[in-house]
Amino acid sequence: MKSEEIKNKITQLLMDTERKGLDKVIEYLESSDFFEAPASTRYHGNYKGGLAEHSLNVYEIFKKKNIEYDFGLSDDTVKITALLHDICKTNFYTVSSRNMKKDGKWIKVPYYAVDDQVPFGHGEKSVIMLQQFIKLSREEVIIIRWHMGGYEPSQNYNSISKAWNICKAGVALHTADLESSYILETHFEPGESTKQMSFKA
Repeated sequence: MKSEEIKNKITQLLMDTERKGLDKVIEYLESSDFFEAPASTRYHGNYKGGLAEHSLNVYEIFKKKNIEYDFGLSDDTVKITALLHDICKTNFYTVSSRNMKKDGKWIKVPYYAVDDQVPFGHGEKSVIMLQQFIKLSREEVIIIRWHMGGYEPSQNYNSISKAWNICKAGVALHTADLESSYILETHFEPGESTKQMSFKA
């Protein structure tokens, strides 16, 4: 799916929700780099538009899990938690460069680096950002806050376990995130693909 199609689909899915304030979220996404940003620097989706692609992939998987495991989440909750779980990654990456030897010659290749100007964490940062625009339910907060699962610092493991016992759908968003990252998506080394970023003139 092309980047413009991904953008249109995400925007339409969010517009179809009945949550008050979602129009403000969409305005924020469109004014930020959400639809242009990578999903990560090197693990998955580390190319232009990777974040939006990842978010849509997670949504498609999580939507199926909600039915399969009979979580009973509303369509709005599925859309908001899956499509926006990584909103914390907007305006988060910058393009840098490094030297790489190619065909016996040293060349400069661009790569993504982190430039976090609002260091509030990950899942908690997404919750904080979203609550500036919309009201989240308790289960939505749990699902988004703890979507990193075992990738959280070890001191948070007890809290993750407690949160997931309260809201088992949180486990499903975490696994949807993993499946999307490691099965559906790919990553590129710097200079490996034209799908990655290029230097701005």
